[in-house]
Amino acid sequence: MADVLVSAGYRRIGTPLQIAGLTFDVAGAFTGVDHSADLVIIGDMADGERKVLLQVDGIARALDVMRSHRPLTTIVVGPRPVGKALEALAQVGRVLAVEEAANPADLRDQLAILLPLELPASLSLDRDLGTGESLALPDDPLARELFEASKFGEDSVRARFHAAISQIFDPGDPDDGETV
Repeated sequence: MADVLVSAGYRRIGTPLQIAGLTFDVAGAFTGVDHSADLVIIGDMADGERKVLLQVDGIARALDVMRSHRPLTTIVVGPRPVGKALEALAQVGRVLAVEEAANPADLRDQLAILLPLELPASLSLDRDLGTGESLALPDDPLARELFEASKFGEDSVRARFHAAISQIFDPGDPDDGETV
């Protein structure tokens, strides 16, 4: 689990964890660096449900005393807390119950909410305008103009498109003698 979090950009904090002069004996602790400001605590329920609850509650209170803006996330390993235990954990932060993962992909799925989004590769190269040498455009002057305008950004395309629509509704020359 630690490897997945570290590879996703979290920084491991040494244990025992120290916050506001208090020491907390947790199974693991991580902080988000770029994409996340979370303080992630690993709570091993094999150490005892009560111990995990007290540690997480103490950490939440210490963060409050320090006026920290870091969201607290507790990853519960081992038997899943239920009832009042789960409610107590959920009152002070986000709770992720992680079951025994058979492979790294399963673990990544269970921790997905903490991990940065990974976009899939383009499904079709002929639809990805950023690849390839050329683009097959329809034989239409407006299509060519819009494509050329795209080299100068979204605003340029929008301006050219609006000009084309305006031409449709007002094709006349303003100097043709008509009065409005």
